Amino acid sequence: MARNLGSVDFGYFGILQTDYLIFCALADFGTATLILAFFGQRASRGRLRAQALQLRFFLALSTMLTMCLFTFIVRKDHPIFYGELILAIGLVFQHAFFDWYFLCGKFWKRFLASKILHAISYTCVMSFALLYLKLHSIELIALAMVLAALPAWGFGVRSAFSKQVFIVTKRSILFTKLILNKAFPFAIASLASFAYLPVGLYAADIFAPVDFLGAYNFSNKLIALASGFMVYFISSTLISQHDSQEDKLRVKEILFFTIFITTACSPLLVFPEFILRLVFFAVSWTDPLIETSALCLRLLTFSLIFQATRMSMISILLKKKEIWTYVAIVSSCGIINVAILFGTLSLTNNFRLIPLLTLSGDLCITLFLFSFFIRKKRLVW
Repeated sequence: MARNLGSVDFGYFGILQTDYLIFCALADFGTATLILAFFGQRASRGRLRAQALQLRFFLALSTMLTMCLFTFIVRKDHPIFYGELILAIGLVFQHAFFDWYFLCGKFWKRFLASKILHAISYTCVMSFALLYLKLHSIELIALAMVLAALPAWGFGVRSAFSKQVFIVTKRSILFTKLILNKAFPFAIASLASFAYLPVGLYAADIFAPVDFLGAYNFSNKLIALASGFMVYFISSTLISQHDSQEDKLRVKEILFFTIFITTACSPLLVFPEFILRLVFFAVSWTDPLIETSALCLRLLTFSLIFQATRMSMISILLKKKEIWTYVAIVSSCGIINVAILFGTLSLTNNFRLIPLLTLSGDLCITLFLFSFFIRKKRLVW
């Protein structure tokens, strides 16, 4: 994609993907996890399965219409306008739309088949589109991405769909209200998380030249990918926390894990240009582009270190079901991050500060969490 689009359009494509991910989070609204936690295997059978499908389709269709409205209001004159409309339709046809069904029912073979089918479909469709047809427009690449998801989505429909989905009863509406009410804090926290790293991309789109946006997007892609891996650490940490009855945090464990992640991230800090050339091997790098992108990558890597430092604290909050405390901290720090970033850029117009100012949210949430645990006397050596 980066080779076919070029650095400028690839920067715009980063904005498109970020918009899409935000609306994906809105379309999920934390409901998949709640269905799995509340109902387990029962959600894969009978009327409950139909109600869960009705909920998921309702959220997907509502979010699609919301994304279309957002596109016409906010992205009307933006280069990603048509690409955004295409991906809005793709919200209904996500390949992971039926993952909750396979997980609830413990249909592991079908779940694996769905993932393999998507991997084959995505590889074939995108390879044909990018390498053979050499598509170099944002709209056509977005369309190829939607088409690549259809086989796995169709496999899910064939496995989970039933005629009962078309029968909406009072009980269906009550089920939808219950799940949305319970999922609300998780949804807020999920949406607030997009006020951290992605907000820098939006700021670059507004305040910076297109060349800087492209350079920033290369580094943002790598950090976003690494942040996704960090989620697995949170999950495993949460599981280990559940095995223990202790509600206090050990500072030395935080320190050791932070050192481990810092060491793992050291190539991004020491050899950023090499990493960028290695990952985006097909890009024709110019000296200004690689230098700017390397600087952004060095600075944004500190976001991963901050995430490592606060990971155990987040796990404890989730274990103890202190959900609203977690939501309040994440949301308030997200607002602070946006205020600092856009406020500073409005006053100084120095767009090169964007990667540094983007870290303000990570710094705030880490300090807030430490303050909370110190005040509650839940930190021990």
